[in-house]
Amino acid sequence: MEIIKTKYLKLTFKYNFLSKILKCSSRTKIKSLKNNKVLERESNYFVINENGMRPLLFIHSGMYSKNPLNYQIKFLKKLATLTNYKIYIPFYTSPNPSSILTFINSFSSPSILCQGLGGGITFSLYNKLNNIQKIVCISPWMQLNSPFLDAKVREDFKVLNAPYLTELDDNVESLIINGEHELLRGYISIFCKNNISKNIKWLEYENMAEGFVFYPSLEAVEPTRIIADFLQN
Repeated sequence: MEIIKTKYLKLTFKYNFLSKILKCSSRTKIKSLKNNKVLERESNYFVINENGMRPLLFIHSGMYSKNPLNYQIKFLKKLATLTNYKIYIPFYTSPNPSSILTFINSFSSPSILCQGLGGGITFSLYNKLNNIQKIVCISPWMQLNSPFLDAKVREDFKVLNAPYLTELDDNVESLIINGEHELLRGYISIFCKNNISKNIKWLEYENMAEGFVFYPSLEAVEPTRIIADFLQN
């Protein structure tokens, strides 16, 4: 584990406060995605960087009920430019563990970028995933029966193992990034410490909140670079 001290705290606190305001309805977000020339709808997913050389699946936090937020899309565009990955964003109309697993395993040797609830789902399904190259997880929700989650989500994922109890193997490189002030930080800590002997790198940023890497702030610059370097090497 590496604890990283951060600067420019006023900016991040500003975006932590504004993050709820930045959220818009699913209909608005779908419209913005469709009208964006960088994104193309293909079947059950959107694409960023159509000519990218390698597949990166964004298993995002809101995939169970919403589309990604606009500032997440901007982050993905930047990441695609830095890495030349072709990024796939799932669009689920009625998601469940089976459909999410089918989506991931429909790609040949992809890497995964996951966040929040998407991170918890990814690691719950870990032992069923085929030929994953690398996993980058930002602020994962490592407890799927948390009272902070919607009752339907908790019910649907009863069939899955608790993600914080997942044991990794050495075949897949994993990078975990979280902030110090996260609701489920304790479960992230348990997961990472249980897998400390595996091929995993864990970075925790002081004074940061959940999902800070996606915010358009100076604090996001360094972890974005770290993620890009990790995916490319």
